[in-house]
Amino acid sequence: MSGGPKPGSISLSRRRLLAAAGATLLLAACARDDGKGVVIGYQRGGILYLAKSRGDFERRLAARGVTPVKWVEFASGPPLIEAMRSGAIDIGLAGDTPLAYAQASGSPIVYVAAQVLPDTTGGLIVRRDSPIRDVAGLRGRRLTFTKGSASELSAVVALQAAGLSIADVQPVYLTPADSMAAFTSGKVDAWLTWEPYLSLADTRIGTRSIPIDRGGLKSIAYYLAGSSFADQRPDVVTHILDELRVEAGWASAHLPETIEITARATGFPLPIQRKIYDRYGSAVFVVDPIGPTIIANQQRVVDLLRVAGVVDHPLDARAAAWTRWQPT
Repeated sequence: MSGGPKPGSISLSRRRLLAAAGATLLLAACARDDGKGVVIGYQRGGILYLAKSRGDFERRLAARGVTPVKWVEFASGPPLIEAMRSGAIDIGLAGDTPLAYAQASGSPIVYVAAQVLPDTTGGLIVRRDSPIRDVAGLRGRRLTFTKGSASELSAVVALQAAGLSIADVQPVYLTPADSMAAFTSGKVDAWLTWEPYLSLADTRIGTRSIPIDRGGLKSIAYYLAGSSFADQRPDVVTHILDELRVEAGWASAHLPETIEITARATGFPLPIQRKIYDRYGSAVFVVDPIGPTIIANQQRVVDLLRVAGVVDHPLDARAAAWTRWQPT
């Protein structure tokens, strides 16, 4: 459908997003530990989710003197960033756009490690019977994505490459769960999202991917830390990243078992979980240090968001980079 949004629909979406962030922030605050432990924010899927599910990661950290480990789940990057900004969590994983938002707002957050993702891990989807065949076909259409997440950057990049801007579409800002409901019910025309939502939507109703021209810009997820936490406990940050890298190595060497563990933990059927890992490939098992190439890519991200009017002032991506960790 290409009709205009109902009055108040976008503001209601924003209120829902803020309400969800507030509820998760309260949960994170309850998990705060002021001793020798750490509070980790995670989303469903990936190394952090596997580390929580298996338990070996916590035992290895305990052997290094880091205990207890507490976990708080987030639906997307923006509420995780808000929790970290307030000091409710110490470590988390989020995309390049939430990181840019955090830096633009002056949030005391640094990026401490990276996971470079293939272009197939996030994308633009439409229903299989949709008349939309390319990004140019989005003109005037309702496009849903989570504001402040990596999908917002994908929207900026995709539309810019097609000679369009956000002003040329009808953006509908929703949480991933609300986007799923709107997409499956036909209330929006297209959806920019990531796994596991890509595979879930395809399994439920059937989808078609629309290619996005990223112009060489890499999609990167970042392991983030509160600035004070990284400054005051750099050894703990190093221990966590070392052990996450060990977890990544285990997952890569035990892929069938990894898929089964993740399927049980998430409740997704095995075929969906296999589809998710097929999309990610080996990139899901990456915990890499921050170096010049990573920083340069993030600088492109913040520059693109500024040109699009999402970020209102210049940013230096190097200022938020924490480069003290090198894998052992």
